[in-house]
Amino acid sequence: LLGELFTAISNKQVIALRYHTFASPDEGRECVVYPYLLKQYNNRWFLIAAAESDGYVLNFALDRIDGFEPLYNHKYVEPSEELVERFEDVVGVTIFKGAKPERILLWVSDEQWPYVETKPLHGSQRHITGERACRLREEWGFEDGEFVEICCLVNHELRQLLGSFVDGVVVLTPAPLRKDMAERVTRLAKKYF
Repeated sequence: LLGELFTAISNKQVIALRYHTFASPDEGRECVVYPYLLKQYNNRWFLIAAAESDGYVLNFALDRIDGFEPLYNHKYVEPSEELVERFEDVVGVTIFKGAKPERILLWVSDEQWPYVETKPLHGSQRHITGERACRLREEWGFEDGEFVEICCLVNHELRQLLGSFVDGVVVLTPAPLRKDMAERVTRLAKKYF
C-alpha cells in the first residue's frame, strides 16, 4: 500500500478508502478522502488525509487499510495549511480539530534524565536551569532531577509517551494534562493492588 498511496498523493487523486478500526476489527468502513501525506510514528506508517465530507484531517494506520479505489470524477482539494509545519507541533500523528500547541512543564528524574536529554520528548524540548530551576524546585518540592519544557499539542501519543516513563517524568503544567496523568496513575495503582 505504501507505494500505491504515495502514487495517489503525488497524482493528487481522491480515493475511496476501505479500512477497519481497532474498536471494530471485523467491520469494514469506507471514507472518501484527499490523501496528503505518509508519516511514520512508532514503527507504524500512517496516511494523513482529509475527509471529503467535511475536510477534517484524519490519520489511518496502513495496517488498518483494507484497500482503496481512485475516484476520477471527484475534484481533489489541496490542504488548507502546510501539513509538514503542522506536524512539527505533534508527538505522533493525532491532531484534534482546533487544538493549539501548549507549553508543558515536566520534572524528569535523575535516572531518566540521560535518556530524555539525548532523545528529546519533542523537538521543542528546552532544559530549564539556573534561577528558574531553583524556583521550580522550591515551588514543586523536588530536591533532585531536572526540569524541561516542551511546546506541542496534547494528544493520545503524548500521553502514552509520558506514561511510558511511569514515575520518571512528572507533568507539572498545564493543570488539565497533570490531572489526566494523575488519574491514569491512580487507575494503574488500583490494578496493581
